[in-house]
Amino acid sequence: MIRKYAALIRMSWSISMAYRAEQVVWVLTSLLSVIMMLVWLSISRGGPVNGFTSGDFVAYYMVGLVVRQLTGVWTSYEMGNEIREGTLSPQLLRPIHPVHRHVAANLAEKAMRMTLLVPLVSLVFILTPDARLVLTPWSIGAFALSVAGAWAISFLADYAIAILAFWTTQAAALAQVLYSLRIVFTGIIAPLQMFPAAMQAALNWLPFRYMLAFSSEILLGQTGGDRLWFGLLVQWAWVAFFFVAVRILWRLGARSYSAVGA
Repeated sequence: MIRKYAALIRMSWSISMAYRAEQVVWVLTSLLSVIMMLVWLSISRGGPVNGFTSGDFVAYYMVGLVVRQLTGVWTSYEMGNEIREGTLSPQLLRPIHPVHRHVAANLAEKAMRMTLLVPLVSLVFILTPDARLVLTPWSIGAFALSVAGAWAISFLADYAIAILAFWTTQAAALAQVLYSLRIVFTGIIAPLQMFPAAMQAALNWLPFRYMLAFSSEILLGQTGGDRLWFGLLVQWAWVAFFFVAVRILWRLGARSYSAVGA
């Protein structure tokens, strides 16, 4: 399987290199984080806002920008087309599940995007001395684990929606609904600490917090100890939930699939 993934990633990397301009465009589409950072910076000129200083806002949105690029997914759109057009049919005949091709393509594009984004984010931190991160072996390890969990939730949730294309032509619309919810509740528009207390309590149990905000909070030193362990436990419980959901939906969907395809 390692050799298969290596081959798939090399192939996907070659495709990404052929469409470098597209990768730049996709990175630029994440400027919403930068815009919201500027908004909160203007608000925090008079002093900290719910515990966030100007430096905290810069650190939060820069880390969030990286996490968002590392966890972005688009499988529901591609697979939805494959199911409708029948091009999924030849993939089902191959000795490897189609999901692995999507995973490899996703990881390859992540590497491409990071080569563009990391230097820019590093420059922002250099130019903003007040933007500080808690960089210890423990926090970095917990951050890496949380980003892996955030990606897994995002990918599996999107893949579950993609599988719904076996039964409906509106899978893309459902994916757009999920995307809209992510924009609001993952912390892209505003740190979750800016939400009402009741909503914050609810988001501690829902998957959205663990798709972005949770990872940013770790590097900002805003979560630790029992709260960190609780967050990782809830995050990976959602990973397990979506993993099981994908397996069940795939088995049911593949049985009902009847396209002839290319």
